[in-house]
Order: sequence, then structure tokens, then C-alpha cells
Amino acid sequence: MLEKLKKPLDRGRALASRLYAWARRALRGRLGFYAALALLLTLLGLASHAYRERSAERARADAVDAPKPVAAMRQSESASEPEADAPKWVWPLEGEIIGAYSPGEPVWSDTLGQWQNHPALDIAGTPGEAVFACADGTVSDAWSDRLWGNVIVIAHEDGYASTYAGVNTLKLVSPGDAVAAGDVISAVGAGAESEAELPAHLHFELKRDGESVDIRDLIGKPAP
Repeated sequence: MLEKLKKPLDRGRALASRLYAWARRALRGRLGFYAALALLLTLLGLASHAYRERSAERARADAVDAPKPVAAMRQSESASEPEADAPKWVWPLEGEIIGAYSPGEPVWSDTLGQWQNHPALDIAGTPGEAVFACADGTVSDAWSDRLWGNVIVIAHEDGYASTYAGVNTLKLVSPGDAVAAGDVISAVGAGAESEAELPAHLHFELKRDGESVDIRDLIGKPAP
């Protein structure tokens, strides 16, 4: 910045010297003293105005080219950061799948004696075997139902919700509790009345914004 201002300052000094020399010659010549002095002051004022205008233009140019403050740069960088990762998924129970996931095509229910859609996985287990939260989230509901037994619902990020039906207890978690993927939330029960013909198992459902989802598509590996 100092180097940029030095050049016009030197030029201003040179101009003032030339004006001063001219005024001295004028005083010795035909011009009167006061006329020469007035002309000199006028020329000096014009030179000063031109100098200030050039300095202002350079200052504006420097302001445009100046780097952004660190705080502004950080704010800009944070605005472009990617969104938080989607939930990380784990199996709620390790066991054989004895009830196929079939949300759009009816499957036969031996218990009810009818064809019906089955937007869930029935995973076999031993009564008392631990049931895990399939992802981080918050317990949104828990109740006991005649057809489905004890039921726990967990809300997750990105509009996901998981349901665990036929578990043996509701005492390990309550609505409002925060859970992490892999936390024990209950255990395998004797089975829901609506699926009484199946051996002990967990009836597990996963939805996103109300639409059924197969957890195997999220975990990216075969069922246990």
C-alpha cells in the first residue's frame, strides 16, 4: 500500500516545484504579484484535488482486492460442509429369518389362516435373548398389545422409525430415552399372538416417512 501511494506523492511534489518555479518567473515578468499568487493557489488546489481523487481510487481498488477476514472465510466454509451422515445400522437380533419381508406381495399366515402383506422381518431367537436398537435414536413409544405383545418404537434421523414387536419387557427403555445403535432395549419374548404359529422370534419393522424399508438394503449384508 505504501509503495502505491509513494509514486503519486513524488509526482505531486515535482508538479509543485514546477508551479513554484513558474510563479517566480511570472512575478519577474508582466503579471502582478497578486495575480500570480492567485493563479499559483488555483493550480495548487487543482493538483491537490487530482492527487486525492487518485488516492481514493487506489484505496477502493485495494479494498476490492483485499482478502476476506478469517471469520468470513470460516463461515463460508461451514456453509458448504456436507450434511450429517445418515444413521448407522446394526441388526436388532442375530438369528434366522423365519418370516419374509414382503410389503407388496401377500404371504400366507398359518396363525391367521389368510394371505396378507408382511412389511417386516421375523427373526428367530431364544426367549430372553437380547434385542438391540438398530440405530441411534429416541424411544418414541412403548405399549403392550394383545395381538403383538410388547412393542417398542424408536425414531431415528432422516425420517426413519423402527418397531420391535413381541419383546418380553418394556422396563429397559421408556419413551423419551435416547439410545445408541447396539444398545439393549429388550429381549425376545414368547412371540406375538398374531404370529403364534411361529417359534420365538422378533417381529421387526423399519419405515422411512411412513414407507416400509428393508433393513438389509441399509446394512448392505445378508441377514444373520
